Amino acid sequence: MDHTLENQNRYRRQADRLSSNLPIMTLLFTAALTVINGSAGSATTVYASPLQSFQTAQQLANSKTGEPAGQQVLKLAITGNEALPLHAITRNISTREGRFFDPDLLQFDVDKLWRMPEIKRVNGPFIQETPDGIIVTIDVVERKVIRSIQFIGNRGLSDRDLRKQSSLEEGAPLNLNAVSMAKAKIEDHYKEKGYPRTQVEIMEGEDIELGDVIFLIHEDQQQKIWNVKFEGNDFVSDARLKTLIQSKPGILKLVGGLAKRTEIDQDIVRLANYYKSFGYFNCRIGRELEESNDGRWMSVRFIIDEGPRYKVRNVSFIGQDAYRDDQLNKLVSMKPDSKNMPNFNASKMNEDVVALRELYGSEGFVFAKVEAEPRFLEEPGMLDMVYKIDEGERYRVGQINVHIAGGGITKKEVVINRLSLKPGDWLNSNLLNATERRLGASQIFAGRQDPGGASAPKVVVRTPEMKKLEDVRRTSRGSSVTETRMR
Repeated sequence: MDHTLENQNRYRRQADRLSSNLPIMTLLFTAALTVINGSAGSATTVYASPLQSFQTAQQLANSKTGEPAGQQVLKLAITGNEALPLHAITRNISTREGRFFDPDLLQFDVDKLWRMPEIKRVNGPFIQETPDGIIVTIDVVERKVIRSIQFIGNRGLSDRDLRKQSSLEEGAPLNLNAVSMAKAKIEDHYKEKGYPRTQVEIMEGEDIELGDVIFLIHEDQQQKIWNVKFEGNDFVSDARLKTLIQSKPGILKLVGGLAKRTEIDQDIVRLANYYKSFGYFNCRIGRELEESNDGRWMSVRFIIDEGPRYKVRNVSFIGQDAYRDDQLNKLVSMKPDSKNMPNFNASKMNEDVVALRELYGSEGFVFAKVEAEPRFLEEPGMLDMVYKIDEGERYRVGQINVHIAGGGITKKEVVINRLSLKPGDWLNSNLLNATERRLGASQIFAGRQDPGGASAPKVVVRTPEMKKLEDVRRTSRGSSVTETRMR
């Protein structure tokens, strides 16, 4: 008998530990609780589902100790919803009638309701304990629904255009922050269309409370560019600069030529980049806008401070092993000599980079990387050009594979005979490009290729490492397919 009482006390302690570990136990496994009855050697095992293990075990254990059992949710009441259907709310709630009451789960449900865009506020939850169970009441305050979207005062732009820009939709929850954002979007859209001084107001009062969003638009005259002038440019002519900008008068002053301030600011960036490409790295550009009395026309003046033009004092190379500096220096066109220093020119710099890459590519270094870096000196208007070279590995031609998509009558030997390289030769990127062009211009693929397009012949170089990786991927895909089919 003493042994039976000792077992009962031990299992009661296990039940207490089980209740304290509820969040972990209910998620990880299906609980099984064994309770020793009064008669020695008699036992009952009860299995519970993962969501009910704690409640079932606790209820059974409490029934043996005389403690009150856990209460169930007798009723779940949702109040305050008018336009929002009940099922749209309850599908976000895990607390249900007939389930055991869990305060943590209920708080999680309330947090989910707060995040619903249709709900403005959540009151509660309110808990009422009864002998038959717990009554849970949650009161929600809905957001108003947008009943209509109206525009008043717009003449130059249509309601349909403004509605699209606002991103508002009828029937959606009324969010005042979203309405304010729509106002800003409409004003920006007007500026893009040449109405710089247009202002938009949101009609307040009873209309907005009823869900009617009304925008009152104070639309001004559409503004166009009358002329564009440049001031301070000595390096390049006005005619050349006008080809670089987008802000310009329309055709016959009628078609196009809208005055867009954002586009004018972008033109400043375009002009600055153009000057920097010729070595004017300290160039500064501003603009002056002058409007006509009636506001319909705008004159644009770009004010340019060119600053000094930078010269190349020295050229150096880092990272190379296959070639000496003097060998690489012969390929560079933008370099100083004994008499003068050349002006910096981005186009020549890019040409020098291409020349260095072609040199390495012609000798098997087909994956060589060359980067040009202008380094500015303390002396104004002077810089050094540094070419960073990553030679990579040197490769020879190995196996040549010819893949002709879609079959056809063209034989692989015909293609191989037109190649400029053979196995054992050092790879030459120049010859590879020439071969690609030669195959594209030939008629051996006539009717099945788009010259210069996606279907044109292409020469692809794969290193042994890349080929091995592709073989591994191909093998793994084949194993997966075989395994799937076997199953």
